[in-house]
Amino acid sequence: MDNPFCERRSIMVTLYRVFRENPYLAVELSEIDEECGTDPKTLNWNIVYLEKCGYVELGKSHDSAPYIAPFASLTATGIDLVEDRTRFNDRFPLEKEETPDA
Repeated sequence: MDNPFCERRSIMVTLYRVFRENPYLAVELSEIDEECGTDPKTLNWNIVYLEKCGYVELGKSHDSAPYIAPFASLTATGIDLVEDRTRFNDRFPLEKEETPDA
């Protein structure tokens, strides 16, 4: 993927799906990477961005190279965002329109 909005959306949807199946389960970043079809470097900067926004909580208990953390889960704020389809689609559209250079 080369669209960070789609990558972040995919991460959020993956974490939400897992949350619905098992609310206390944290997901290994390698599993998110595989399911989202990305790579560790791209996943790392996108998931840290989501953490800084307050949507994702990262477990940082031990080294997990090449990933920034061993696992992640959605916060209540992240869950609320995914469940509010209008806000979620506005925040993380499937495709971001390219803006021509001024």
